[in-house]
Amino acid sequence: MNISSVIIYVDKPDLVDEVLARAKEVKDCEIITHEGIKIVAVITVDSVNEEVKKFKELEAISGVSSVAMAYTYQEDIEFDKDKIDISDMLKNDDIKAEDIVYNGSVGYKIK
Repeated sequence: MNISSVIIYVDKPDLVDEVLARAKEVKDCEIITHEGIKIVAVITVDSVNEEVKKFKELEAISGVSSVAMAYTYQEDIEFDKDKIDISDMLKNDDIKAEDIVYNGSVGYKIK
């Protein structure tokens, strides 16, 4: 099981209600709270691939400027890591490296 919390950023304050309504329709996604143009949601799915699909589904909602993962927990990451399919992203020439946003930390890898 994968449990993630995300912050959904809305383009403009007048779009918050519409984005909230659409986000509530996303299966396996629970809206926790919202304030201003920020919506906090929890995604609960069975695999990392499903987690990424839900993340992208939230990003695709009209009026959403971005989605940031605040926390993620994977019960069996050793099992799931071999199943993660990022090949589409790596092979897609339309995605520019400068457009990829990474919000994680690699500090533990640097010595």
